[in-house]
This record gives sequence, structure tokens and C-alpha cells, in this order.
Amino acid sequence: MWSIAAVCATKPAPQRNATAKRSASALWVLLSIADRSWLRHRVLPSGVNVTHIAPDLSDSKIMRFVCGIRPCRSGGLRLEPERVAGIDVVHNYGHGGCGVTLALGCAQAVLDSVRDKVGPDQGRVAVLGGGVTGLASARALLRAGFQVSVHASSFAGDTTSNIAGALWLPTGIDFPDPGPQRDAFNGYIRRSHDAMGELKGEKWGISSLPVFEPEFTEFHSEYFESGAINQPRPWTSEDGDVPGFRGGRVFTTYFIDTPRFIAELYREVVELGGTVVPATISSLADVTAIDASVVVNSLAMGSRSLFGDDQVFPARGLLVHMQPQDLGYIYHDGYRYMFPRSDALILGGTYEPGVNEPPETDEPFLEIIERHRARFA
Repeated sequence: MWSIAAVCATKPAPQRNATAKRSASALWVLLSIADRSWLRHRVLPSGVNVTHIAPDLSDSKIMRFVCGIRPCRSGGLRLEPERVAGIDVVHNYGHGGCGVTLALGCAQAVLDSVRDKVGPDQGRVAVLGGGVTGLASARALLRAGFQVSVHASSFAGDTTSNIAGALWLPTGIDFPDPGPQRDAFNGYIRRSHDAMGELKGEKWGISSLPVFEPEFTEFHSEYFESGAINQPRPWTSEDGDVPGFRGGRVFTTYFIDTPRFIAELYREVVELGGTVVPATISSLADVTAIDASVVVNSLAMGSRSLFGDDQVFPARGLLVHMQPQDLGYIYHDGYRYMFPRSDALILGGTYEPGVNEPPETDEPFLEIIERHRARFA
């Protein structure tokens, strides 16, 4: 997942004869969310052996190179109330690489916290941030009857949330140590999964896909300890043959077509009566000037300067978008992954803590392509 406040850039891929040293200072453009066609995939009877098709990773299929910033936080998620400059603030940020995964469950926790402060008929709630976590919080509050305004410099398809894959898996975030905080965090995970399941389907861009992990991929048991999804199991021939896959693990989880998902979140917020306010929130004075009884802070990277949280840090991620391909499966090896989104086959990726600028050359993107070509050779 990417920070709403820190897009690096999106750029057309070079032609076949371009050099790896082409400067990354060429025109960078944001993705459009228009004209999406929904991803179709095969549904197979149990026990049927199928050979999954290999991706076409030829140069002619390269569409664009994408750079974004994950809004990470040492110590993980911050979801708690705080009294700041005479204002009741509910913080909801630090989702790292799993903002889409956690957004709906955290939104329900935000609603619980706001209800502890005011009732739906006792004043307005202002949400800071127009990415997936801000919009999800606004939606939950509106559905509960609150008057809500959303304040951000960019919204929906113009945010870096729109760049995400997104695989439903709580990755790229620090888990709390075992104890009450860990239990609460796993509760957010379960609530998020349940809420995602209620929206599953074409309208919201949510489907279930098998995920194949090579046997040497590092295993993180904490991703599965909440019980929201089943633990990976050893791959068998009944799971289907995957080109380049020589054994490992497989599990099934939700895959979210993020442009469709975020566009639907935005549409529902507006339809429910939410007020969208284009604004740059750069100081506490900007916050106190908002007419609201409670403020929900989902500014991600912006929380470092605005609320003095020096635990927030950027982590650059690079992606390559190939022409869309209906593969019907996901390949996942840590930050090396392949997601078949409806508008692009997404090749990842990198995790570069402390970096928040685009690379100077195209070489890192070309390395991503070559790694995937070697995998499927």
C-alpha cells in the first residue's frame, strides 16, 4: 500500500531500444481509473488438475514504471484518540504495506472511538486524508449517521493508495508484541477480512485467488495467526502447475483491484452525503480552523510533521506495469510478486526504507523485469 501524501511518480516505460540509464526525470503521470474491465478467472472443480498459463513478460507488454511511498511507522499502526490543541483527534495511520488490507477493519475501530466522544447528532466529524484509510473511515462514519467532511490535497484515483496491488495480507507493518495490543491488532485484521468479504464481487473489485509461494520464501506465521485466512499448505498437483514453480506453498486470499475499490469507496462517501474538501493540511492551525467536533487523522506520512510523530518513515516501492493478463493466480515471494490486476499485470517490487524520491535511472525497474523473467523461464 502506498502513502496518500507521497507519490513518487508514474512514467511510461522506455521503448525496446532505450538504455537503462535513461533519466527518470522524464514526464511522470498519475494512473487513470477510467475504463477498467473486470478481471475474469477460471473457477475449477475440486481435484481438477490445471496448468496455469505463464505471463508474457516481453518488452512489447511493458506499459509503465511506477514509484510510490509506503507510509510506514516504527512500532506499527497508531489507532488511538488524543487531545491535541483543544481538539479530539482519533489517529488512524501507520499501515505500512497493508493499508488496503486493514482499512475496513480499522474504520470500524475509528467509528467506535468517535462514538466514545460524540453521537451522530452532536456535531460533525472531519477526516484528514483522501486515500483508502481516510475514505474507509468516512464511509463507516457516514453509514452510522454522522455528518462527515473529508479534507485532503488529493482523493481516490489521485492518491498513492490507487497504486497498490493489492493482496489481502497484513504485510509491511510491525506487529505488536504478544499481549493485549497484539490481540487488538489481530481483531482489526479479522474485522477487515469480514468486511472485505461482505463487499466481495465485481462492483468493489474483490475476488479470491490462489497465491503460490516458492519453498524458499520466508514464512511469516504472524500474517495468519488471527485466523482470518487459512495457513499456507504444501503445494500439490491438484493446485495446478505454475510455470517456473518447482514446489512450495499455496493459500487463498482476497485480491483487490484497487482502482475499482477506491473509486467505489469515494463514490459511496459522496453518495452518503460526505463533503469533500480539497485542502492542504500543513499545520495544527489548519486543523483547528475546521468546524468539527472530532477529527480523524489518516494523513499517513503527513502525521510525522503535523503531529510530531518521528516514528513515521517512508519506504519506497517500485513496480512495473505490464499489459493486463488474465492469469487467475498470484505469485508471491516477499517483495517479489506478480498481481493480475484488471488494468495491468503488476510486477513487484522493492522495499527501500528512508527513500522517498524516484530512482535516477530506469535500471531498478529493468532489474525487476529480469528477475521475473528468470523466475518464469
